Amino acid sequence: MSVSRAKQRQAQDRINQAASLAKSLAKPFGGWIATFQEAIGMNAPALAERLDVSRNTIYASIKNEQAGTISLNQLEKIAEAMGGRVVYGIVPREGPVEEIVLAQARAKARRIIQRTRAHMALEEQSEGLRSEAEMVEELAADIIREGRRDFWQ
Repeated sequence: MSVSRAKQRQAQDRINQAASLAKSLAKPFGGWIATFQEAIGMNAPALAERLDVSRNTIYASIKNEQAGTISLNQLEKIAEAMGGRVVYGIVPREGPVEEIVLAQARAKARRIIQRTRAHMALEEQSEGLRSEAEMVEELAADIIREGRRDFWQ
């Protein structure tokens, strides 16, 4: 196994582990700032004082988090002021990360096979070919194994 393939496998394992953890970390209804404040019993004026900002700035930050417009930098500062830290990640919507790679490889393989079949049909050479699904799966596995540069194109 090549070094780049080993690094890819390690990254896939890390992402899959994060994805399984993320399933239990749905964003609370009021957002993480308000939930963490509630959990530690810190009100907005106390948080504002720790950050040397106004209460309105804290309320605006809570609204921004709920709207999805807060910056990571701002969220990290608020978390730090409350004795917490921000944890974020990018995980697959569903299933393991390998399924994303396999879906891309299948799509690429399907395009190649459809072009090839069209050319063969024009030349009347399509007799005796295996099913398209079998050929797609075989070519997709080859594409993944090769690690082609144009994989995501």
